[in-house]
Amino acid sequence: MRIYISADIEGVTGVSTWQETLKGNAEYNRYREQMTREVAAACEGAREAGADYIIVKDAHEDGKNLIHAMLPEQVKIISGWSNHPYNMVEGLDQSFDGVIFIGYHSGGSSNGTPLAHTLSLDSIRNIYINGKKADEFLIYTYAAHMLKVPVIMVSGDGELIRRVRAFDPAVKTVAVQEGFGGAIVSIHPNAATARIKKAAKRAVESIGRIKTTALDTYELKVEFKRHQDAYKYSFYPQVEQIGEYTIKYNATHYMDILTLLMFM
Repeated sequence: MRIYISADIEGVTGVSTWQETLKGNAEYNRYREQMTREVAAACEGAREAGADYIIVKDAHEDGKNLIHAMLPEQVKIISGWSNHPYNMVEGLDQSFDGVIFIGYHSGGSSNGTPLAHTLSLDSIRNIYINGKKADEFLIYTYAAHMLKVPVIMVSGDGELIRRVRAFDPAVKTVAVQEGFGGAIVSIHPNAATARIKKAAKRAVESIGRIKTTALDTYELKVEFKRHQDAYKYSFYPQVEQIGEYTIKYNATHYMDILTLLMFM
């Protein structure tokens, strides 16, 4: 059984400031280790449920955060960025049986975490797909579903987890923190890894009961923080500027959506 894991850091236990997520800051190594511990827990749970091939995409910043030596020896890591449109799930293909997201977070304009954002923190305010606000979970769940691979488990902040459950209550979830204003309340790091391991095991055991969603058409709207960006991307083929800060793009294949997002 083949399992793909995509890992971010903003939805890891205890992370509450940007300084904790960036190399060169005093607290970064502490949370880099916790990110790795949470990924390792997911790997261990998946392996106990029968996964015999696991690959992990390090999907935060430069893609070089996870400490490979802390993961089970059988686990492979994709480090850095190839600039493929799959982005946070690059390397995923139809041969995989399930996808797990670790350390994911609430999307732009959300109060679910002080670190809420979707893709580019500097330029994008909000992304909508078919009228629904799209966080990174939704964007890359649709990417997995395009390949007919189900997303089976997600960990992150409480607001994100509520959105995941609304999307599909069959997906196993672990909320490791809850944001309020500029602060968070987190569970203990050891509790987080224990719950993630248990959820990952249950998720792999449930493969076959989680369905993928194939849509006929996709409407992407991107609201930028600067009106100059909306103007710039209005020149991308078939993109329409529909407001001072907003563009719209329609596609029948989700790969076209991912390709446009790759250039932002």
